[in-house]
Amino acid sequence: MENILMENQPQVAEPKRPQFLTVLCILTFIGSGLAFIGAIWGYFSVKASAGLLENMGNMEGDAYGMMSGMQETMIKAVENAVPNLVIGLVCSLLCLFGALQMWKLKRSGFFIYSVGEITPAIAAFFLGGGGLIGSAGAILGLVIAIVWIVLYAVNLKHMR
Repeated sequence: MENILMENQPQVAEPKRPQFLTVLCILTFIGSGLAFIGAIWGYFSVKASAGLLENMGNMEGDAYGMMSGMQETMIKAVENAVPNLVIGLVCSLLCLFGALQMWKLKRSGFFIYSVGEITPAIAAFFLGGGGLIGSAGAILGLVIAIVWIVLYAVNLKHMR
């Protein structure tokens, strides 16, 4: 009797994930894992290089003038090591979770991923060294984040 009832109900096919979305998600899984490791690595490398700041203070003449800009950037990096670590870890997890949701074709994953992708780029403007190199890095990070968001946005029509 159950078989007869099951046969009369229409079969709803599960929507198929586009190959482009599959590739994007796999790349995001890899990138989020590397970003997570990179955030931890960055924290410890900044803390380890803090001792270098003390040695840079002993320089004289032209070498000191050339290194003073780098020294300011290093001081800023050491001061912001913990916020950068937290932002990096949280945002890499947000991107990973968003990609997992998009893997399941859930539209909400796109918005979660977007927050995880844009936040570090914006935070870099506020927590960066403020110099030319720091600003250029923040702008490049923002451009790359926007490119990835656009690539995922192309697949929104396949998500529910």
